[in-house]
Amino acid sequence: MPQLLIATENLGKLKEFQEIFGDSVTCLATSDPKLARKQPVHVVEDGETYFENALKKALAYHRGFRAPVLADDSGIEVDVLGGAPGVFSARFGGEEIPWPDRWKLLLSKMAPFSKEAWTARFRCVLCFYDGQGVPVFFEGTTEGIIQEQAKGKHGFGYDPLFYSPTLKKTFAEATPTEKHRLSHRAVACREFLQWFRSTQA
Repeated sequence: MPQLLIATENLGKLKEFQEIFGDSVTCLATSDPKLARKQPVHVVEDGETYFENALKKALAYHRGFRAPVLADDSGIEVDVLGGAPGVFSARFGGEEIPWPDRWKLLLSKMAPFSKEAWTARFRCVLCFYDGQGVPVFFEGTTEGIIQEQAKGKHGFGYDPLFYSPTLKKTFAEATPTEKHRLSHRAVACREFLQWFRSTQA
């Protein structure tokens, strides 16, 4: 089974990667004893696109650990806000504010618009880099609607506000199995896995 360092300190995101990959890939955390840190890893996610940030993380974590890396950058894009917060989703309203405050800020920005127009999507861009070739990118999206109230206790980030018409519930109300049927990260991971298997054939 291939082993990949997941370029994140977000334990919720790491757990989600392993759930999506199942028995196909072993996802390693930066704290995994199998890994030997070669140098400190510090990434400033100041790119203007998901691709830039995913690439920065993939290169930095590879330098730090000299291991095959899968990095992602993802965000929520609200149509009435012109696609914002987008690449700034995790820092929307400030670096350290609690998520409920971030949700309130997003809803306040959307308040002037008709709720029928509160369509949105999650987008995920993955970057794989093993130090042998060029970085390779994969992308996934999933469509939904922003809800007025947070619902559900699963997931993380904006999941409690993101209602999936397909699932008929928010991502935070969905079980991991339900969410991984169509989430942006799952779509991108399946694309990666298909490509990765083809390179090993």
